[in-house]
Amino acid sequence: MKTLTELTPQQHQDLRITDDCAIQFAQQQNIMNLRVTEVSQAACCMPIFYVRNSQNGQWVLTGFTSFEQGSNLFIEQGQWTALHTPANMQTFPFFLMKSPENPQQYTIGVDQTHSAFSTTSGKSIFEANGKASLHLSRVKTLLEADIKNDIRTQEFNQYISQLGLLRPINILVQHQDGSTPSLSGLYTIDEDKLQSLDKDALFELHHKGYLAPLQAMLMSLFQLNSLIKRHNKVATLSPIKNIKLEVSKKTAA
Repeated sequence: MKTLTELTPQQHQDLRITDDCAIQFAQQQNIMNLRVTEVSQAACCMPIFYVRNSQNGQWVLTGFTSFEQGSNLFIEQGQWTALHTPANMQTFPFFLMKSPENPQQYTIGVDQTHSAFSTTSGKSIFEANGKASLHLSRVKTLLEADIKNDIRTQEFNQYISQLGLLRPINILVQHQDGSTPSLSGLYTIDEDKLQSLDKDALFELHHKGYLAPLQAMLMSLFQLNSLIKRHNKVATLSPIKNIKLEVSKKTAA
């Protein structure tokens, strides 16, 4: 588990970030965290599922980027190729953290032991006068917006969970060599339950702005087909013949 230190020019004046750190981070992620404000854009290029946080059991919105652990099919020749770039990739390796001086406020934290940081090469985080670099200023703007987006995402997750709109889904992968691994721990929207809601519940979802991301998540399942095509272009991966979705009839608790 990473240990964050508040980023300050006094402590980190000479710290730099490697040019490809975001790519290095993303290429090991077969699922990437998303905010609800990103869902409609992300659904245009990747399947979107829920997973549970293994530490606190909370729901986490994620973009599904590979059928293989530790890989990401949207990175080709060191370049991000998806139409949407997740916010946590745009801000990496900087994170929001509670201010050591005032727990009611947020500040920028870094894990300075991470390989994304260097004191000899890469982009400077601070200018010589101690002011934030253009890159850090841009990240600060994104992270400040992320405070609201994080709160909105938590509210969205809690609301649709209370409505019982989440149910487990397994992906049975059929490789051409005959192997059939099953990917579990994923959750999707219960379309039948969504359609059976009464008009008042549907109006409330619409009023809160939740219907659009719910529908986008359902449509995003079709992106599994394009993900198979990406997978089968990688010579080092076992080709996929087909996949089968096994959706539970039970909603998640």
